Amino acid sequence: MWELWGHPIGGAIGTTRTARRLLKPVFKLFAIGVLVAGLIYAFVVFKAVKERSQNPHVHAHSTH
Repeated sequence: MWELWGHPIGGAIGTTRTARRLLKPVFKLFAIGVLVAGLIYAFVVFKAVKERSQNPHVHAHSTH
C-alpha cells in the first residue's frame, strides 16, 4: 500500500525514505482518529435512539 503514496503525493516525496517514515505515523494517527470519531458518533446515535424508543413518563394529554 505504501507504494501508492509515490503517485498521488509526487515522485520525490513518495519515494524518499524519510517521507515514508513520516507518512506512516501520520496515516496511522488519522486512521485512529477516524475510528474514535466513528465510535463516539455511534454511541451518541444509539443513545438518542434508545431515549426516543422509551415510553414517555409524562402523558401527552391532561384530563384536568
